[in-house]
Amino acid sequence: MNEDFDKFEQDVFRHFYSRLWKVVAVICLLIGAGIVFIANSAPDKPIKADVEIKVPGLVCSSCAIGIKKYLKKEINVKYVAFDIYKNLVLVDFVERDDRVLYLKNDKLITLIKKAGYEVTSIKRLHNQKPNRYNKP
Repeated sequence: MNEDFDKFEQDVFRHFYSRLWKVVAVICLLIGAGIVFIANSAPDKPIKADVEIKVPGLVCSSCAIGIKKYLKKEINVKYVAFDIYKNLVLVDFVERDDRVLYLKNDKLITLIKKAGYEVTSIKRLHNQKPNRYNKP
């Protein structure tokens, strides 16, 4: 009788852990798919950025999500894109009456510092590309 109970107990645990493993696998799959969707939600073509901000330490999509959260709260920010290989944040601002509604450099620096990163340079990209970075 004791052997039958042990066998029954082993079968119950085996059944429970096999179900638990499947549930954990599905949860991990859903979380992973969500992270991939968030990280790869960049547009198919590059944006026409108005400002290029150099942020050392911007090395992964998780870093980018933190910075994007703070920048997108501003009403003048239309779109934010990233180049993690060059440590760049590309910001496209709202345009009204053929004028770009920029944020001041101090405001951009403050927002990126709130996300936990430093700014080494800010370059404004008015229809032409300057050949140097301006210190903030």
